[in-house]
Amino acid sequence: MKIRSTIAICSLFLILVLPLQAGPTAAGSEDADIHAFLQKFLAAFDNLDWPTFEDCFSDSATVFHPAPPNLRRTDSRSQFEKAWLGVFERIKKESGRSSPPYMQLKPEDVQIEILADGAALVTFHLTNGNILSRRTLVLKKFALGWKIVHIHASNLPVN
Repeated sequence: MKIRSTIAICSLFLILVLPLQAGPTAAGSEDADIHAFLQKFLAAFDNLDWPTFEDCFSDSATVFHPAPPNLRRTDSRSQFEKAWLGVFERIKKESGRSSPPYMQLKPEDVQIEILADGAALVTFHLTNGNILSRRTLVLKKFALGWKIVHIHASNLPVN
């Protein structure tokens, strides 16, 4: 009888306590993976590394760009490439540099929220002089890792 009580108590412990301990570790691991993905994405953007940058997006990604000429949502692969390659060209020209990095993006106030079904929401700010740039990325975890499925970007003048 004593053995059955011990087994019951141990079983109850395993059922109730271990999932609580495993949860934060799993979430912490997801956060670390997303931070690593965000660093990869931003480095590719800083360096205007098109192959790596493009690989950060799902094939059906949509984007709301923050400035002209891309005022409408891009929601096809051809629109995506045309819009981003135009952005890359403008950044390279405005940087005055002939080699990477062309920018030095430093995200501020990064917040990551793990959502259901392998999705995550990432928000952050970028500041550049008198412009506050707000960024929201919706990520989805695919077999080969995290990919951006949507970006919403907006810029606000700061006085």
